[in-house]
Amino acid sequence: MAVTKLVRKETKTVSSRMETRVFNREEAQAWVVPPFQRPLRVNEKVRALAEEMKQNGGIISGVITLGKLPNDKTEYLVDGQHRREAFLISDLPEMLSDVRTCMFDTIADMADQFVLLQQQLVRMRPDDILRGLEASTRSLRIIRETCPFVGYDQIRRVGSNSPVVSMAMVLRFWTGSESDTPQANKYSATAAQIAKEINDLETTTLCKFLHLAHSCWGNDHGYARLWGGLNLGLCMWMYRRLVIDQDRSMKRATNLNTDLFKKCLMAMSAEPDYTDWLSGRTMTDHHRSPCYRRIKAIFAKRLKEERIENPRFPSPAWAST
Repeated sequence: MAVTKLVRKETKTVSSRMETRVFNREEAQAWVVPPFQRPLRVNEKVRALAEEMKQNGGIISGVITLGKLPNDKTEYLVDGQHRREAFLISDLPEMLSDVRTCMFDTIADMADQFVLLQQQLVRMRPDDILRGLEASTRSLRIIRETCPFVGYDQIRRVGSNSPVVSMAMVLRFWTGSESDTPQANKYSATAAQIAKEINDLETTTLCKFLHLAHSCWGNDHGYARLWGGLNLGLCMWMYRRLVIDQDRSMKRATNLNTDLFKKCLMAMSAEPDYTDWLSGRTMTDHHRSPCYRRIKAIFAKRLKEERIENPRFPSPAWAST
């Protein structure tokens, strides 16, 4: 058992002890939820933790914080009520957890400690989470190994080895390009959820598109806006319908091979007016349609040079707004 000191404000210390303990259901249910606790919500994460506990024999990750007051035998659940709930709904008889028990003078002191525990010095970004998942997530490893220009941070777009686009953005917009209307993602899922669910075939297809785009736009700072969400998402959407769709569900659209599609992407970088227009624009209803019209015009001009007259492009309802 380790004894530590937790500092609250500059003039007060809170004594605590840390230990690893086994609790049965009755002991866990006896912990009292203090009045400052947030409402309990049983969501997918709580249910997933319950299933994880069933698989690992009742081990809870992280630290549960309990609080005690002078002359009071009650144990207050300062932090960990959702983990306790996961244990209770798992139907397991016991759980194993690291527990920190803190001694407080008042409930107010306990509440201060609760707020401190909930605060983060730096909020985790989606890319920070993906970086942590890479070792255990096959799709992320495939993308990073085959597309080193996709990264988690320091997106500088200068230098041959620097990442030019965020992994989180790539995953969200690639998923969003499945929809009839291109968007940030199709299922309102987090980037981490997408990374875990995307299969090998879809990951490989995404990498093929990314290599095409990088061969045309590269790391040049002048083409940085082409890697933005609006242009990237619409190009992904068109790639699915003009290149991947070999079954021709888009019968009124011209079929392009990868070489022709690559030439069209390259033509985009040769249009300075277009890259200037992209400045400050995002994948919204207001910007999506005019951007698509500009992309179609660039594609049509380049295809005409390849002696493809009057190429046909998808005409979705959102493109007419």
